[in-house]
Amino acid sequence: MQRLAREEPRFLLLQESKLSKTISFLIYFKGSTMSLSLVLLLLPGILSTEVCVNISNGVVEMKLLDLVVTDERDDKIFNCMYKDEPCYINCTNMLNGEQLFYKNSNACSPVSSNWNITANFTIGPNVSCRVAACTRNQSELILKSVNQSRNGMDRMVEIHLLRLMCSDLFSEDQYLQILFLKVELQLIHLIMNMMKEQGKYVPGDMHQLDLKYMAFNIFPIGDKNLNRNETITGNENPNDNLIEVSQPDSDPSVWLPEDALGKIKEDRRVVNLVNYQSTQQFELHQEEFVSIVTRIEFLGMHSLSNLKTPIEMTFDIQSNISLMDKEVKCHYMEEEGFNWKKDGCKTSRNDTVVTCKCNHTTAFSVLLVPQPIPPEHWEILSYISYIGCGLSAFFSALSLMIYVVTRKPREEPSIFIHVSLSGALFLLNSSFLLTEWGARWNPGWVCELIAALVHYSLLGSFSWMAVEGLHLYLMLIKVFNTEYKHYQLKLSLFGWGIPAVVVGVTWSLKDVKQMYGLSTLTMLDSNQTTSICWITDITYLYATNVVYFSLVFIFNSGILLIVAVRVCCMVTTPARKGLGCRTATTVAGITCLLGVTWGLAFLGSGYVNLPILYLFCILNSTQGAFIFFWILGLARIERKRALEAKNASVSTNDSKVTSVK
Repeated sequence: MQRLAREEPRFLLLQESKLSKTISFLIYFKGSTMSLSLVLLLLPGILSTEVCVNISNGVVEMKLLDLVVTDERDDKIFNCMYKDEPCYINCTNMLNGEQLFYKNSNACSPVSSNWNITANFTIGPNVSCRVAACTRNQSELILKSVNQSRNGMDRMVEIHLLRLMCSDLFSEDQYLQILFLKVELQLIHLIMNMMKEQGKYVPGDMHQLDLKYMAFNIFPIGDKNLNRNETITGNENPNDNLIEVSQPDSDPSVWLPEDALGKIKEDRRVVNLVNYQSTQQFELHQEEFVSIVTRIEFLGMHSLSNLKTPIEMTFDIQSNISLMDKEVKCHYMEEEGFNWKKDGCKTSRNDTVVTCKCNHTTAFSVLLVPQPIPPEHWEILSYISYIGCGLSAFFSALSLMIYVVTRKPREEPSIFIHVSLSGALFLLNSSFLLTEWGARWNPGWVCELIAALVHYSLLGSFSWMAVEGLHLYLMLIKVFNTEYKHYQLKLSLFGWGIPAVVVGVTWSLKDVKQMYGLSTLTMLDSNQTTSICWITDITYLYATNVVYFSLVFIFNSGILLIVAVRVCCMVTTPARKGLGCRTATTVAGITCLLGVTWGLAFLGSGYVNLPILYLFCILNSTQGAFIFFWILGLARIERKRALEAKNASVSTNDSKVTSVK
């Protein structure tokens, strides 16, 4: 290879075709002695280009399209930018298939190519390059083309280069992240099979392979290792039934059960411990990793599952992590839905070392997670929720019955709004009590119907809480004696109509994607699961429920604050002193009507704030009962006012009769 001294400027003149446009191309080298790594060329229809290359002080400048490439030797990747947008570039020596990111290349000659958002071209007789824009389509094409390759090692480096150069795209696009993990897993087994075909597996001999972004530790396990109960490394067993398959003092140390290994044929009994340099590719849902990620793979995609003697792994974790309201837990990658889970794994910790015992093989790591609810508190909260929902449904039904029986033609709209909220809460509590029952019922449409009903009643409850806030604003804050036409009808269209539209649209799209149905919940720190009828898509759950309630909560909280300030100001006047207790009761009742207590969910930091959780369950599961007593109080006040008005009318009539006499 031609070497160019860093201190000596040199110029290369390549043939030029008749072109008016130019391309700018920059490669920056770090080091005292470097050579020209890349020279590109990309305009539609270019057959040859005259390029003036200036190499001085480690910087190469070239007039070619709007492409800027920086050679980041410390990271062993190029920083590729096309018109200020990130791009992907990879160059390979066609003679030996090696990538040119780790060594100098030959001087460049004229090249030809067409540039759109991807280009393949050659530099000189032996160097082939590929440039592509960082888009989903281009990245998907590269990943799938890599998957069809037989050259697993170079292709493994290639997909990691793609992920690093287009890091922003991959961090935002979960589809590409999952596709990357699938392709990577297939390449791992392609490399393992390739090494088997080359005859590199000798039982008892360890093989290490550094692929820059991950390290392979391959251990062929012979029958003699099993029969003699010996470890490959020679270290002492922590358990007579376990065999160590990791380097001494490595992170992590991994021990596999001897009985499970004995069921695999000797020619297939090859285990590969893949240790990753970074956890970035596994951060699918903003997980917090405190250890490296390691993957346990067997030749021929064989896997171990439902092990009686679990796999044992010890991870070194960060010593400076903050465990406030959190704890460390062993997790595995579930490779169907690509989620990190912890069922089937047990965790024990000693200072900066975490021991994981798991009953299957896949990718493992230690994550930082919120502290779970202790089992005894979880049971108490469950009882509070079910009893509270039953009471709330009962009192909500009473509110509806009383309203129907005693309804007056020109009744105050406030009563109608309170009863409508009670109706929504009755539907919510009643349908909630059916969620577990419906999960065990056939046919499946019953569970879907219950899930849709729960969703409708929940949105309806939030809507009528917003109506309570709006009505309070119009009556107490705006204070306009305006007669609104069809006022109750308009409120009903909002309170019942918006939830109906949302649920109706969701149900109509069931052939495209099923949103309602059976949802399985896994209890924290256990393998216990429970099935309920609810929304099956977590993203849709947050988009329709959390976002909608957040808007209602912000609006109603503002209304409550203004009302509370005005009521307190009224109490401080001399004529109204001594009404503090009644005022506090009024504010508490309005808080319940507006549903502000639901905002306690925002204050319950994860699963650790038990007082907030108890308040949340008690106040919200008994909201229907509170509204019932609030309606009774209003009815009592109305009767008292009617009686006073009647007595005043009688007194007036008696006075008139007396005066006539």
